[in-house]
Amino acid sequence: MVHVFIINPEFNESEFPVKLRETLSRIPDLNYYVFTTGAAGDETQLASTIEDIFEGEQVRIYSCGGITTARNVLEGITDLSKIEFAIIPSENVKYLSAFGSQESFKDVQKLISGKTVRVDYIKTNHGVALNSVSFGLDTYSHRCYENLKSMLIFGNRVSWFMANIYSAMMTPNYSYNLKFDDTEASLKLTQIHISNVPIWGKNVVDPENRNVAEGIASCVTVYRFGFFSRIKYVIDSYRHSVKYSKDDSRQSIRGISSAKVRHATGVPIWCSLDGKQILATDWNINVIKQGLKMVIPSEAEYEGK
Repeated sequence: MVHVFIINPEFNESEFPVKLRETLSRIPDLNYYVFTTGAAGDETQLASTIEDIFEGEQVRIYSCGGITTARNVLEGITDLSKIEFAIIPSENVKYLSAFGSQESFKDVQKLISGKTVRVDYIKTNHGVALNSVSFGLDTYSHRCYENLKSMLIFGNRVSWFMANIYSAMMTPNYSYNLKFDDTEASLKLTQIHISNVPIWGKNVVDPENRNVAEGIASCVTVYRFGFFSRIKYVIDSYRHSVKYSKDDSRQSIRGISSAKVRHATGVPIWCSLDGKQILATDWNINVIKQGLKMVIPSEAEYEGK
């Protein structure tokens, strides 16, 4: 087996690459390669090149970074069923909470000797997502946060708070034409979340607690927010404590395997795929049941297949 490590730009500037190479060099008979990236998004092209170079060989790819880095790596792979995939987190990757504590994922040796399980991923006509697909408030927050984060005068906490204020005030209540599996609807919404795991994004907890290998994602639709609801959202987002409830008449929660999302007037809408913002007119979304071989530490708490 070939072990390939892809390191995102923020990881490059830390001591991680040096320590990683030192650790790998001490493991007998390990066939490995370490690649670093120069800018966010380079992971996609690099993963595509790696797939071509090692065609016909058994490959395990380790994404070193956050959930968006993982998404970018997966985006570059033509056939996800042919690779094994692991995440070494450089930050809090809530997706890994589906397998218990994520601390063990930071141990490279435990991952190399870990086990492979089959998990779902989300495929759209504009790219893939491992964790979540969202429209509305959350997407606007991420767009603004990425812009503010590059301004050195702000710290991450201040940038995140300002981003949520912006999104709460500026996110429109869009009129959507929707299709969830075989059900069609036209709704005016502030937020749409399609989640593959129990916890996702920077600030949202899924009340359904779904398994990551059942072929069903949770879909939360939030009906149009007024002024006071948006202020509450800002406060809860800053505390990372946004929670959706079936008891709230402004929210609907359901399990889906496919979805179609479109603005009623046909204008392009922003969507966040694991933090990657994409603008497009029509969105076709499908949960690919157990379509990815995920590597987890042997002691990880997971009862899936």
